[in-house]
Amino acid sequence: METSIDTEPVSKSDVLALIFELFPWMRQFERAPLRDYAKAVFSVDSNQSECAARNQAMSLLRSWLGTVAQRRGFSAGAASRFQREIEAAPVLQTGPHLHLLIEPDAFYSHLFSLMGLRAHGRTCYISYGCSTVKFVERGRKGPAWLEIDGDAVNVFGLSRSKMIPYSILGRNSCYSFRLQNVDRPGPESESSSRLRENLPTGEFPSAAEAIKAANLGLWKRYFDRRIDFLQLDDSDVADLVSGHLSEDQSWLRTCLIEDRAFAMRLLVCIDQLADTAWRGWLKNSTHFFWGCVEGRLFPLWLDGAVLRSKGEEDIRVEFSPASLAEALDTGQIVPNLLLMFIVTSILPGVRVLGGSRHAIYYPLMRWAFCEALRGTDHNPHLLDALSKDERPGAWGHRVISSPREPFSMLNAHGQEGIPTLLDQFGQKSIVDASGPLSSFTQDPLWAELMAAYSCGSVSRHSPQWPFP
Repeated sequence: METSIDTEPVSKSDVLALIFELFPWMRQFERAPLRDYAKAVFSVDSNQSECAARNQAMSLLRSWLGTVAQRRGFSAGAASRFQREIEAAPVLQTGPHLHLLIEPDAFYSHLFSLMGLRAHGRTCYISYGCSTVKFVERGRKGPAWLEIDGDAVNVFGLSRSKMIPYSILGRNSCYSFRLQNVDRPGPESESSSRLRENLPTGEFPSAAEAIKAANLGLWKRYFDRRIDFLQLDDSDVADLVSGHLSEDQSWLRTCLIEDRAFAMRLLVCIDQLADTAWRGWLKNSTHFFWGCVEGRLFPLWLDGAVLRSKGEEDIRVEFSPASLAEALDTGQIVPNLLLMFIVTSILPGVRVLGGSRHAIYYPLMRWAFCEALRGTDHNPHLLDALSKDERPGAWGHRVISSPREPFSMLNAHGQEGIPTLLDQFGQKSIVDASGPLSSFTQDPLWAELMAAYSCGSVSRHSPQWPFP
């Protein structure tokens, strides 16, 4: 039975103290220039492994990235560079949801990534943005909203009824950039007009596709033309999962899908966290996939040999490679976050950067995955490879925070906007660059974790904490 923990308000200093406790390698950067920390999280060597499952997962990841890059319009040479770089320097930014690059949460995280990439002279940047999020996440926040010159702008010009129930990956309509100012109807402002000039025209089958297309142009216009930017989302990850399912020797196919006992063991390990001080951070909200009907997402549950819904949607998919691949290809199901991290990070050995929740739930994902592996004789080499991963996850989202509205600021500074910001924030410490850390201090899960840490039930020596 769960016991409640009385929580006190969480301060920024308390949060940072706990971060440095759970990730002691970060302590050296507490007062160092932020550019040193950015360089460190992007400093990772090629993961040469003797584990066949890991090597094949990296091979599939490479092939998939090349395909996605060419689909986005990159040349064959540029696509090959993405493939070489993910193998030579396996780092993936996963913090921001799939927003336009000029949305503050996204903008400042991509700025941090650019700081780290430039420090190493990299030529490619790969970022995953979750698109199983709704158009509106809270208030006027979410992929459907922007703030321009202090005014709220409805990006796609959608009514609330067209936004509230739907996720942006849904292909249930056609989407185009409308940029409706809901605070000041009338003539378009200069900033909105300038933004419109930098966004693609025409219609897209989903809001996610529209945002990915727009971000390519925004990156080249405002960020760094010398670094190619590849934006990934959950519809892209669905293709990667399909690739695993079509390979006879893929670990994902043989040991997760075809061996339902392992799949259930992994789900049980996650459920066990509810009886620990880590409760609430990682839950089985859906079993490996979401169901998707006309842009509405709903949970699916593994029931014997079938993945099925429990609500009014009547979806049943056989938990087999062929049936799951077909459902992925038709968009009937979408990989959940756990499966996304398995195929893009845990299996191939890619370091992932994330935000306030990711800092905790990603280590717990790895713990559950390893715990499930220990109960099998499937692949001891994979478990050994996982144990040798160096800093497999790191805080890389909202490390920079500022009240300044990105797009108006960029227009005011012209071509010097990004270099100026990189210099300004690069000189600051994490403490000064990160702002109020409201995503931590206002999160009840962090408040509970702080209380658990204070009473000694949580530490980096906890059985469920896999990071040294």
